[in-house]
Amino acid sequence: MKKLFLAYCGIFIATFAIGQSIDNLSKEADSLYNAKMYAKAAIVFQKMGNTVWIPAEKKSHYYNAACCFALAKEIDQSFDLLYLSIKNGYANKQHLNSDSDLEILHNNKRWNKVLSAIQQVKNTHVPDKVRLIQSDIQLFYHSFEKALKDSVHAASIFKNEYFLKGTIGLQDFYAIKIHDVNKFANYVLTHQTFYRSIKSTLLDINSLDKQIYSHLNGFKKRYPEGEFPNVYFVIGMQTSNGTVSENGLLIGAEVMSKTPTNSVDWQQEDVDWVMNFSQIPVTISHEIVHFNQNGMKNENTLLKYAIVEGSAEFLAELITTKTDGNYASFKGREKPIWNDFKNEMNQDIYNEWLHGNEPKRPRNGMYWAGYVICKSYYEAAIDKSKAIHEMLNVQSYQDFFKKSKVDVFVERHF
Repeated sequence: MKKLFLAYCGIFIATFAIGQSIDNLSKEADSLYNAKMYAKAAIVFQKMGNTVWIPAEKKSHYYNAACCFALAKEIDQSFDLLYLSIKNGYANKQHLNSDSDLEILHNNKRWNKVLSAIQQVKNTHVPDKVRLIQSDIQLFYHSFEKALKDSVHAASIFKNEYFLKGTIGLQDFYAIKIHDVNKFANYVLTHQTFYRSIKSTLLDINSLDKQIYSHLNGFKKRYPEGEFPNVYFVIGMQTSNGTVSENGLLIGAEVMSKTPTNSVDWQQEDVDWVMNFSQIPVTISHEIVHFNQNGMKNENTLLKYAIVEGSAEFLAELITTKTDGNYASFKGREKPIWNDFKNEMNQDIYNEWLHGNEPKRPRNGMYWAGYVICKSYYEAAIDKSKAIHEMLNVQSYQDFFKKSKVDVFVERHF
């Protein structure tokens, strides 16, 4: 089972009490699944789907319930939940076909009907045909002004006027990165001066179109088989500058909104955290790599997580001359951080290498380590085009690591 949009237990809530309930249900469902009590886990996932309010979250819970019912050999219930997931927007036919939890359904006459019911997203192989969708930015500011005039009902306003009226990309972003409409409303109102200051900048986001298309074509040149989805510009609460869903690239524009003029009166924490407006095309280059990593083997190791992120960083740099992250704080500390990574890379560790862990290392340690591995792999390769293909379709992370000759690279450069 692939827990859609729930990798970090991100949960939708309409009220704080419901949020507490969903969080508890998520933990209960995970525990039951890990204990192989699949029928009970399915019931909890289904209850979660019935509780949340946005389709992007409903489809995830119903899908997880379908997987659990299949593992419990409750075939009818599994098909019922799959149809509910599809009704709420599930569209990843490739994943559905490859999910081992659902194998028991494949020989059932209803299986092909389920596949036919999926309205799969149509991507393009032509970068210039990608749609750069910014309507959610305008929708945010419409909701923002209404919420300022009626702060008591701000959460309801953002829920009904922003998230439910927004694009499918915005709804996916909510499911992956925001989770809680009350926290969102409180954050925006508390930081209203910041959001006002960036309005004119973000409403001019189409000024970056030429550079964005140039970078997308740069990826196409290096990876001709690449697929290109729509790009959705959304406004969140400074939690993420970008991610992907089956529906496209989801760009958290407020995290990359700083200009010399709009940041004059910002709080220092915003000055330090928010990236330059010019970073947006770089982030899109990073995320288009992630969107094209479907050929990579699934594995729960730090090495795998690092190569997934590091390949996006390296290829973004190859395309734009910049990485999405800033690794200046690693300078002079590379070797001890690298040695720590090697000692732990075969373990299932994620958060410890994502967030800062000072004094051992800065945040985004696995991004940096993966970037070093991929850069070394590319430099060691004779056929650069083949190297990029292999980088995006890794089947053995240990073999990839060995072929990269990264230890030699580290000794030479650090």
